[in-house]
Amino acid sequence: MNTHQIEHHAIDWSDFVASKLDTIVDGEFRLLEELGHGSYGCLFLGQNIHSSDYVAVKVLTKVGLDEQQLTLQRSEIDIQSSLSHPNIISLYRTFEDATHIYIIMELCDQGDLFDYVVRDAEVNPVRDAKFARKAFSEILDALQYLHDHHIYHRDIKLENILLKLTNEDSPEEQLVTKVADFGLATRDRLSMEFGCGSTTYLAPEHFLEDDQSDDELEQPYDSAASDIWSLGVLFLALVYGRNPWQEASSYDAVFAEYMRNPAILKELFPMSEDAYEFAKSALSLDPKRRPDIAQLRHQFAKVTCFSTETPIVVSTPAVPIPRKQDCNVHSYDSGICVSGSWSDMADETDHVDFDNDPFAHDATFKMDDNEETMFAHEEEAWWL
Repeated sequence: MNTHQIEHHAIDWSDFVASKLDTIVDGEFRLLEELGHGSYGCLFLGQNIHSSDYVAVKVLTKVGLDEQQLTLQRSEIDIQSSLSHPNIISLYRTFEDATHIYIIMELCDQGDLFDYVVRDAEVNPVRDAKFARKAFSEILDALQYLHDHHIYHRDIKLENILLKLTNEDSPEEQLVTKVADFGLATRDRLSMEFGCGSTTYLAPEHFLEDDQSDDELEQPYDSAASDIWSLGVLFLALVYGRNPWQEASSYDAVFAEYMRNPAILKELFPMSEDAYEFAKSALSLDPKRRPDIAQLRHQFAKVTCFSTETPIVVSTPAVPIPRKQDCNVHSYDSGICVSGSWSDMADETDHVDFDNDPFAHDATFKMDDNEETMFAHEEEAWWL
């Protein structure tokens, strides 16, 4: 199995940031403040000195990177600069000096979809179905655009969907979603780079199972079908505020139960029959049975409602709800594929009794200090 395992070194950005604040780069963009930094990149709030428009300025280091890492950096820029879609973050220009690459991008001022969903769960126990439908439709539009152009994202997750305010009059129409982070994107429909993405959203074909033969391990996976699976997980997280499992491998007790009986989804989530059929289709275990992106959009249009008023009881044993997992230490900035993600075994010691249904209608979605089961949240932001 061909995976990328590259040693991870953190970089101290403090001196660089201090030297760049309030300076003008490329003769046009003043760096106003640091928005954050990670191992291989930092992000500035920038302003065009001519138009006064605000932008995001992503800075990537070239220092200490090998040829493969530099190639992946440039692949990310090449792919993103070729895109033009209202629901994909815009890349305006790039330039570089001896040690850094500067990427001038559209500024999304409302955070990401992960923060929105968690914030919504804290203040509003009733999920915003109208916004969820609009947001997911926009994400599907963006992914169809990518797939139509033979580009496969490979890291679809809530954290990589940014939000931006528009000038629309209707409050419901003001928030627009923008797909971001093309660090793992590829033009290869078939790929041997297993483990590209975030563990919770990875399709089962990325995980090593004990009963797999050597021949099976040498087969490439379908990048498009892998994106479809990730969209299925994202749909559940967006609509119901919770991930279904930690990872799609038999080591995860919840997913193992799903492999035996997909109807377990109706115990995990208060979902309508329409929503269940949609999720089950996107989350088909066999990648060949998953719909393509056009078919998935058509299926989503037929989902009339997301939730059921009558709890559905399925004859399955209690299974553990996924806890919040640590950041995948094999994930890297700017498109370094993860490796070994199948070794992040689920903790099978924490069990939840489904008689105490966390989605009962008299329960709230309020998070407290002990709530560690809603999401697997990546430690670093989309732009790093």
